[in-house]
Amino acid sequence: MKLSKDQITILKKLISYKGYPEIDVQYEILDHVACKAEVLMETDPKLALDDAFRKVHSEFGIFGFLGLAESYMKSIEKRYRRFFWEEFKSLFRSYRIIYPMTMTFILYWLSVNARPFGYELSLPTWGGIFFITGLIFIIVRYWKINKSLKNYNSYKYSTNSFIFINAMMQFNIFGMRFLENPDYTVALTPQSILTWISIVALSSCFISIFLIPRVLNRSIQETKKLQVIYEG
Repeated sequence: MKLSKDQITILKKLISYKGYPEIDVQYEILDHVACKAEVLMETDPKLALDDAFRKVHSEFGIFGFLGLAESYMKSIEKRYRRFFWEEFKSLFRSYRIIYPMTMTFILYWLSVNARPFGYELSLPTWGGIFFITGLIFIIVRYWKINKSLKNYNSYKYSTNSFIFINAMMQFNIFGMRFLENPDYTVALTPQSILTWISIVALSSCFISIFLIPRVLNRSIQETKKLQVIYEG
């Protein structure tokens, strides 16, 4: 038998009561529980949905869905990382590479020609200014979507990306302490090596903050597919 929308809603609530409020985790568990509940209720037509749920839950032992939920959360996190690297690599194979290339040229031009308030700023410094501007943009965007996505495990995991960004930013700030003037040569001097490492670190951060929303959206869409199956 196929469960109705009302029965699916009841199962979702029962799963939530068991301590799994994250929507994407709920649907992953639901995908497993609904199939088993359907089989039990088809075998015994008199079996109530609540009783079928309890039977399915008891099959997992004293810890219930804990092991299943942890497995799904790891799967969601693994999927998020895979999506991130796919988006990162696809950036360099699509027309969107024009944007970071244009931004790099602008930053280089500013570091060579601009003298704000009479100060000469290196390329990593200009990159830091633009990075902070982009970070403010992404924080504002996250604040706006927080209410609608805060109950998704994918959303919670996406915030961990800022740990990587913070580490790269701290490295860049440390490196800029030793950069007095721009040195963009390819010569193997301590200053040029440090400059290029700082530039690469900043570039990775700057690209990442604009990839995070795309990756989050892809991950959420995977859950939407399950929602369509059970609620469509």
